[in-house]
Amino acid sequence: MRYDPDLILTTDNRNDVIRFLIGHGYHAAELAPMSNVSLANTYHSVGPERTPATDIQRATAEAIARTIEAMPNGRFPDEELVRYLARKECQAMIDNVPARKLEISSPQGTVIIDGPVHYRTPLVIKIAALGHPIMMVGPAGCGKTTIGEHVPKALQLALFITSTINDTHELLGFVDGHGKYHGTPFRNAFEHGGVWIADEIDAWDASALLAANSALANGFVTFPDNHAPITRHPDFRMVATANTFGTGADRVYVGRNELDAASLDRFALIEVDYDLDLERLFAGQNDRWLERVWEVRKAVNKNKIRHEPVGIRTY
Repeated sequence: MRYDPDLILTTDNRNDVIRFLIGHGYHAAELAPMSNVSLANTYHSVGPERTPATDIQRATAEAIARTIEAMPNGRFPDEELVRYLARKECQAMIDNVPARKLEISSPQGTVIIDGPVHYRTPLVIKIAALGHPIMMVGPAGCGKTTIGEHVPKALQLALFITSTINDTHELLGFVDGHGKYHGTPFRNAFEHGGVWIADEIDAWDASALLAANSALANGFVTFPDNHAPITRHPDFRMVATANTFGTGADRVYVGRNELDAASLDRFALIEVDYDLDLERLFAGQNDRWLERVWEVRKAVNKNKIRHEPVGIRTY
């Protein structure tokens, strides 16, 4: 159900309200014993501003609500039994939740990306299609690079990836002692077209970042093998990833550099977090372990503890 500011709670719509609240993060055990007045107040406290429920949250809410309806007077005689029954019903409904399916149309044709994808994937593809540079910011292991790898597939372009750059020659290439030029992924994408993923850009050397910034601003680059500037190809796309918003090192990401405002202004900044629906899908029916991972991650993030990524890497 959608939020209705004029809703009056009755016996007939009580279970619909419970479904709605469970789907928005409330625990079934605290909702079932509530009086109609308390339940109505909770419902209206959510309002339209709360983040909409995902497909899996809605399926979970429906499963738990069905379990509650099967209990005498809507009460819990045994919480563990309810959890077990709800989990079984929940898994059956989640199995029927359709995976995200993206259909991207461009002058080159239509591409369908079928299967589980991160929730930020459609937005990144739309911005990249417009030709605007993108910087995805989020914790390690949340799927930023994987999102970036979907972009060339969607736009039917070549993929080029560069990891952390410690010197400008790793961006522009260099001429060795025999006069041979050694190119880079950036050069190939910039000159011939393609999606260039610049990984961990907030850990780059400042001079290399300045050179990339100049290329984005001016639309041309002078490479070591040719004094004539190379003009940016119309199909060049840049997708950068970072763990910070360019504010420099913190207790978790100690090796990150502060990015200047001129560099940040070139990008559409997109915050990326762990996709809980994907994690639940990958975890199968191991709900207890998954909930434990989420609890640990929440505590780690709250206390800013240095750690290996807490979660299921979305490779």
